[in-house]
Amino acid sequence: MESKLIKLARSKITESEVSVLDGAVVVPTDYLRQRVRLEEGSILIVSGTLIEGIGTAHSDIDCIVLCDERPKANDVKANDHALVTDINYHFLIRNEEVHNTTDFYGESGLHIDTDYITFGEVKEVISKIELAFERISFDQRFLYSPVLLERENNVIHRSLTGYALANEAQFIELKKQIPRDKHIYVAHREKLPVFYAFQDVQGCWQSGNLWMGCEITRDMMLKTTMSFTYLTGITNKHPKWVYSNVFRVEGHEDLKKAFFDLSRRGAVTEEECRSYIEDALEYMDKVFMAIEVLLAKNPIFPSSETSLAALNYEFNSRKHTDHKISTCEYYFRKKFFAAEDTPSLVSLLKEWD
Repeated sequence: MESKLIKLARSKITESEVSVLDGAVVVPTDYLRQRVRLEEGSILIVSGTLIEGIGTAHSDIDCIVLCDERPKANDVKANDHALVTDINYHFLIRNEEVHNTTDFYGESGLHIDTDYITFGEVKEVISKIELAFERISFDQRFLYSPVLLERENNVIHRSLTGYALANEAQFIELKKQIPRDKHIYVAHREKLPVFYAFQDVQGCWQSGNLWMGCEITRDMMLKTTMSFTYLTGITNKHPKWVYSNVFRVEGHEDLKKAFFDLSRRGAVTEEECRSYIEDALEYMDKVFMAIEVLLAKNPIFPSSETSLAALNYEFNSRKHTDHKISTCEYYFRKKFFAAEDTPSLVSLLKEWD
């Protein structure tokens, strides 16, 4: 693959130090332990994009303290943190519960952010994943809102990708309770593009509002790609990391090349815009084919037959399903799990030509 403006860097965690950015920054593990409030039974996790190897020189080292109860502001006052905040990341002015602290390490400018999360909250997040997976396994309707809040997803992602610096044995047992595959399936379903966006592209194609059509198509392409990366096992859900996430996917070289080409391509003239929309939709067709294969490989995921039954039940409960718009929606959504047995997106795009 040709050189991309995406940089990965090695990280290394040992008993004595955390090394990131190919060794450019090294933080003693004792420093991290000393900067947090640990009680008996608390777990200290070090994680973040620098640990994943995709972070930059201005990224954070993210720590999580899993605990029975959060400390109060006075409990951490002696640590002289740069910032101590509540659940909304507003700095504390009273002796309230601490949700997050920020420190700057040495002269490097490295941020070290620490979140305090209770074991009860982790249990609630796991329960939300389990319930959502059970519900959507037999329901093919769109997920218009994320199942987890951003901070809840961070707990799961950082626990799955992080390392314990205190109470490692307890951390290993806790990780076993995280339903990783169910989590990535829910994330995959959350990110799939909605039909109404595709309908907007159809309208732009017909009316000649092609700049808007290109941008909607680009957004759909990015969401479909993110959905695909989750099924490969990547749990970093923030959109800005989609390029690094695709870069880290093993195999699928043709898809990766097409994605990087399309994600950076511009379009100004009518010919360029129509070409971009068609090429991006053809790319999405290939991604849906890859998604179909990935879904079939994991027995925990709903089978194609189960998903088709759910989709058919929904459409059979509607009226006017023989309308051209309803037919387009049916095939568009069927692509999410049975792409091989559907018309191409470009053919659906041109239904009104």
